[in-house]
Amino acid sequence: MISEDFRAVMRRFPTGVTIVTTLDENGGPKGFTANAFASVSLTPPMVLVCVNRAARSHPLIASAGKFCVNVLALEQEKWAVRFASRSTRDPFEGLKYHADRTGAPVIDEALGYLDCELAEEHTAGTHTIFLGNVVACGSRDGAPLGYFNAGYHDFGCRI
Repeated sequence: MISEDFRAVMRRFPTGVTIVTTLDENGGPKGFTANAFASVSLTPPMVLVCVNRAARSHPLIASAGKFCVNVLALEQEKWAVRFASRSTRDPFEGLKYHADRTGAPVIDEALGYLDCELAEEHTAGTHTIFLGNVVACGSRDGAPLGYFNAGYHDFGCRI
């Protein structure tokens, strides 16, 4: 079956790990773990994130009109696991974060972040591709958290 073969191929593509954050209708922080993220353009600076339309956070990005892509460091695996969980526990509990230009949560000590204003939305299969104009960003030195074959890994990269 093509979907099983497709999944097998995609498991073999190593990626970084991000937590995409935004705000709910009351200004409360929301977020989820994602690896379907890419750079789109340098001029203007744009990125994309793909979100399943069935995900709880999906409608929040469109309604908030903003999101932040937080690139996780190797030592932040516990946050990736927590934000990927469907637990009722607040994933922001105990997490230090702040706001930059858009107000979307920027995770303190993330390896990097891209604070975005929503520019476009496109439907693709079961997902929406959210394109964001990067209005603020920052980074620090460290090792990235990797994802490969359904697990988190140290890719041995250091800056």
